[in-house]
Amino acid sequence: MPPAEDLLSRLGAEVPLPKIDRALKDLWADDETKTRASLINFAIYSEAPSTLARNNNLLDKITAEHACRALLILCLPDRPQRARAWINALCRPYQGRQEVCSEQISFLLEGGDAAQVQNVVFAHLDSDLPLVVWWQGGLTQNFEERFYSRIDTLIMDSSTWAEPAHEFARLAAVRADRGALLDVRDLSWTRSHFLRTALASCFQDANARTHLPLIEGIEITHSRDQRSAALMLAGWIAHRLGAGLAEDQSGLVFTKPGGGLLKALLVEKDDGCALQALKLNGPGIQVAVTREGASAFVHLCASCV
Repeated sequence: MPPAEDLLSRLGAEVPLPKIDRALKDLWADDETKTRASLINFAIYSEAPSTLARNNNLLDKITAEHACRALLILCLPDRPQRARAWINALCRPYQGRQEVCSEQISFLLEGGDAAQVQNVVFAHLDSDLPLVVWWQGGLTQNFEERFYSRIDTLIMDSSTWAEPAHEFARLAAVRADRGALLDVRDLSWTRSHFLRTALASCFQDANARTHLPLIEGIEITHSRDQRSAALMLAGWIAHRLGAGLAEDQSGLVFTKPGGGLLKALLVEKDDGCALQALKLNGPGIQVAVTREGASAFVHLCASCV
């Protein structure tokens, strides 16, 4: 079902689609204290009605730090065809007098197919500025060549995919088609940033790096639904150690350059942050990186003997 009207009213002033440009101009016509600013086109696309309120709040926070033309798109392909739009100005004070504002255009596309999504997005981009799209959920049939060919940066979250292998195969085909022209950012990979940074800091010393070939085990603790983030982290560590996946072994096992095995264990917890702990072990080497709750900090303990 589409969102309730009281929720839709929070998106701003509803306007007919053909009059969006005129309505945006009217936003600034009578108020000289507000200045429109835009550095990129930033679109959030979802096919889940439950995400609308959260995404609307996210755009408010994003535009507070990054001036942009913000597009919020909720597409409900299985509904009878109907399209609605709302406009809003997201403003922040600047130097105590003027307000710098980003424009937000929100769309509810019931019965929306790929062609309608493309027409809505492309018709309301801000000049030739880069297009960043946060595509939420699986890569549905609306994610097709004429759409992704215009995207400069694609943000997605593989932890939400029901069939990751299928989705990654499709994404690989898109990358092969567009090459370096499409910058892909997976939030599952981003979640391991602080653990990777902390781990790398352990081996800045040349003597510590001599112990890297001794590592035999990886243990990663992750929350429910974040297995993909843990798998990516394990794969990254194995790759940095020069190890390759041992497909003839059961479990998550890699073969090291010298022929030894590197075994990875993933431990799932019911709650907590996405990635909670990373441990490496081997003869004469122990490394532990942990993060507690929602803390922005990690704890690092390492020893090499």
